[in-house]
Amino acid sequence: MTMELKRLPIINLWDRILVPIQGDVTDDLAEQLNTEVLRAIHESGAKGLVIDLTAVWIMDSHLCAVLSNLASAARLMGTPTILSGLSPEIAMTLQAMGVELEAVKTALTLEQALTMLGLEVRRAEARDEDDEDDDDDLFDDEDDEDDDDGWEADDRGDSRRAPQAGRSPRPAASADLRQGGGKSRLRRR
Repeated sequence: MTMELKRLPIINLWDRILVPIQGDVTDDLAEQLNTEVLRAIHESGAKGLVIDLTAVWIMDSHLCAVLSNLASAARLMGTPTILSGLSPEIAMTLQAMGVELEAVKTALTLEQALTMLGLEVRRAEARDEDDEDDDDDLFDDEDDEDDDDGWEADDRGDSRRAPQAGRSPRPAASADLRQGGGKSRLRRR
């Protein structure tokens, strides 16, 4: 895998594949991307492919052809493709070009695309300070009865005290959850 292809990750989400497209896709990169994505589909038996275009600002005929060819090849392998994150400008450009992406479904957001492929996206809710036991905690410890990990965030949310002795600290994201920093997690339906 070349350095250029590394900036376009191929992410396995259970039996689905997510490919976030970022930046300019050259001819060489397009060929490598097609090869690697189709290989990943074959090896994993993926039930779906999501190509996320949220970070794409300009859609030209080259990128459109790349996506269409990739979606067609994936469909031949039995894997439906969903494009997500199309901006209004890109949608208008595709329409003005007369582009028909027949092998592709579209979704406004990545979350909608994952839902279309049977994954459920749930948002972890901000925790009340009074709510010590929450089954929806993003980092739930099975043996943690009172759910006190020892980390406390101050009013600014940028400093924490050390955990209590004998307890392993949770990742910093758990402190963000307590302050309402909306983390998401995926679950299979």
